[in-house]
Amino acid sequence: MNEKTSTQLPLTEIHLLEDCCAIEEKCADIYRHFGKIFFANHDISTLWNKVASEEGHHANLFRMAISTIKPGKTDKVPCNKNIKDIMNALELIHQDVETNRPSLAAAFDLALKIENSLAEFHINSVLKFSNSKISELFLQMEKYDQGHLELLQNAIDSLRY
Repeated sequence: MNEKTSTQLPLTEIHLLEDCCAIEEKCADIYRHFGKIFFANHDISTLWNKVASEEGHHANLFRMAISTIKPGKTDKVPCNKNIKDIMNALELIHQDVETNRPSLAAAFDLALKIENSLAEFHINSVLKFSNSKISELFLQMEKYDQGHLELLQNAIDSLRY
């Protein structure tokens, strides 16, 4: 009788998690692009590729969470507007950096804005999910965002001296 049961969530919440996965993948794409742009500086390129890899890992964490969920209860009020705004902003950033090579300072500035936006979204999302495992996932993501902010800020500070 110790069967493992799947989590049940409304479809809107499952779609929100799928959107979160897409956002993490888009961030990874942007950071990988920065890694290519700044390939001449090994340390900087490595930093961008490290952050990109971590964003890919975050997407995988969302995928794993989604794989344990099945559609359940009646949908609540959809909570996707903010996430759609974030994705649209990331799409515009990605298009812009692919057509207009940013300076290193501009790339760091963009990354800090992205990570701050994600941290705010992740912490606000904790309250939207009654399922404690999903709330914990968003708390974990917010901690990762804070780690990225610290890593990026340390890199910026090291370049100033």
